[in-house]
Amino acid sequence: MKINTGKILKNGRSLLLAYDQGLEHGPKDLDLTSVDPKYIFDIALEGMYDGVIVQAGIAEKYYHSYYKDVPLIVKLNGKTSYMDESPISRQNCSVERAAKLGAAAVGYTIYTGSPHEPEMFAEFSKIVEQAHDYGMPVIAWMYPRGPKISNELDTDTLAYAARIGLELGADFIKIKYNNNPEAFKWVVKCAGRSKILVAGGNKMEEHEFLRKTDEILKTGVAGIAVGRNIWQHERPYAMTKAIRKMIHQNMGVDDALKLFEEEAHKEKK
Repeated sequence: MKINTGKILKNGRSLLLAYDQGLEHGPKDLDLTSVDPKYIFDIALEGMYDGVIVQAGIAEKYYHSYYKDVPLIVKLNGKTSYMDESPISRQNCSVERAAKLGAAAVGYTIYTGSPHEPEMFAEFSKIVEQAHDYGMPVIAWMYPRGPKISNELDTDTLAYAARIGLELGADFIKIKYNNNPEAFKWVVKCAGRSKILVAGGNKMEEHEFLRKTDEILKTGVAGIAVGRNIWQHERPYAMTKAIRKMIHQNMGVDDALKLFEEEAHKEKK
């Protein structure tokens, strides 16, 4: 069956809004506004994101009505921040349930280097097989972590993780950026025909984030899965417009910064 990546990929690029942090990090990333999933779905809809990433429980309770215009990506596993020494993230939602919820794609985290790596490999392989039977693409969160990982942003470590994602059948690989654009091109190359999506990371100043986005896009990635830099921002719609123009219309960073400032001024009013 043909894998339908077209719902979350436009002309080879993708801008995703990630909101799985509540399970992974706890409420510390959230405030009185962003704690409401409806707020995130509003941003995803009005910001014309290529997909919104949530756990099944949130999808079940909030992904209704007009929100279905935003492609849904259901995260099939997750863990709390209490389990970081020898991490394992087990499946908590089936591919079938995700399909019934209306998912356009599913995601799964693998901690390469964890002592529990073989269990996650086995679970992920079944997910790929099942999702592909539905024609759904699979996104692998490839995060090096474990007793033998001294630096999870080391180029060789990231490249190995990307290659594992390709070898296991991931259609997309979500991975962290190492702030070294020339070295990161090797990570992208190691992913082969699996498309790289860079994790948005912690909240930073908008100028810094847009410049980093520009730098990342020049490495050959397919796009960005942004979260806290949008829904923790005071002007999420202005930031969204700037990033979307960069990803889908190849807008340069200076023009994107100018657009952000113009839109932020309107949003403030």
